[in-house]
Amino acid sequence: MPTYNVAPLLLIKEKKNLIQRFHEKLTRNKREKAKQNHHSKRSPQWCGITIHVAENCPYSCTYCYITEMGFQFDSPSPSPLSGNQLVFSLLHNRSFLPGRGGTLIAMGSVSDPFLLPEKTLNYLDALTSLGNPVQFSTKSYISENLARRIKEVSEENKSGVSPLVTIVSFSYASKLEPNAPTPEQRLKTIENLANADLQPVLFLRPVIPGVNDEEAKLIMKRAKKAGAKGVVVGSFRVTKAISTRLEGMGIPLVEVKKRVQHKLDARQRSVPLYEREKLLKEARNIGLIPWRTTCCANSFQSSVPCPSACFLGKFCTNCPNGCSISDHVPPKDEVEKALTFLRIRGNVQKRKVIVYSSGTRVPKMLVRNLSRRVVEVSHRNI
Repeated sequence: MPTYNVAPLLLIKEKKNLIQRFHEKLTRNKREKAKQNHHSKRSPQWCGITIHVAENCPYSCTYCYITEMGFQFDSPSPSPLSGNQLVFSLLHNRSFLPGRGGTLIAMGSVSDPFLLPEKTLNYLDALTSLGNPVQFSTKSYISENLARRIKEVSEENKSGVSPLVTIVSFSYASKLEPNAPTPEQRLKTIENLANADLQPVLFLRPVIPGVNDEEAKLIMKRAKKAGAKGVVVGSFRVTKAISTRLEGMGIPLVEVKKRVQHKLDARQRSVPLYEREKLLKEARNIGLIPWRTTCCANSFQSSVPCPSACFLGKFCTNCPNGCSISDHVPPKDEVEKALTFLRIRGNVQKRKVIVYSSGTRVPKMLVRNLSRRVVEVSHRNI
């Protein structure tokens, strides 16, 4: 991976220029609606900032958590924003930085983006115009023509698009994902994306201990044959409602309950995945690039360092992106200028930044790396 210099102050100044540019594209009414939209207010997660093309999902996956978040297993309700409005909304988000060195963007979460392919293409076109790494996750069937259109958007804006295609089981598919396209259709999606010269990644999440963990190797082999570049291996989050749904479909949860140390309730609890290292090793042997996190796959696609600095800890899989050996730490004076520009009091040290509460010397946050995430976190003006 080549040296990638991060200049946070330049990103912040570019944001102001972009706000003016998109301001001129929208009417006053559309600008106000964009500024009031939730995309202008949410903070990024580790995977980046999530983009909601729609809310609700008819696929009704029994392991899904969207009902716990207040959404429904129902027809998708499209976002009211146009692509340009979405970008304008993001540019007014204090936590968002535009550009290839800026905030990672992830499309999915509370609905499948390709339930509404035209709206998703409109969003992809607008988002990739910013240059940010953009990722989508899907269980939908993507045709050859649609895959080509995704590639055209990526090429036109000279911005990487990272496709994640979820396949978690063959034998339990009808019970785990009763209304979603079949695993065979999704393998064809991987093939179509690969043939369009994109780099599809198998999204093997959730791996549910005692349910689909034994199939994981076969799924990875089939995905590799279809054209997958890598795989993200993810664990399972369970609640009482999810447990009830799964057991109602005849899914055995003996091992899951054995691993969860707490009584199940409305809170999402991550089920320990002791098999993860074995699966990552098997993926590498099969010829897939293994990742623990979706943000790593997104960073790989755009050849930028992981903004969460996963390589500093246990999450790094030493993939070809080479984050741990790349010189991507911004100069100390750049970080100091960025904090001053944002009127944030912070003490910039060699590998960390201490952000102080206003008017005190009480540390508010410790950021343990000087990656671009320092500026994302600082930009929240805590």
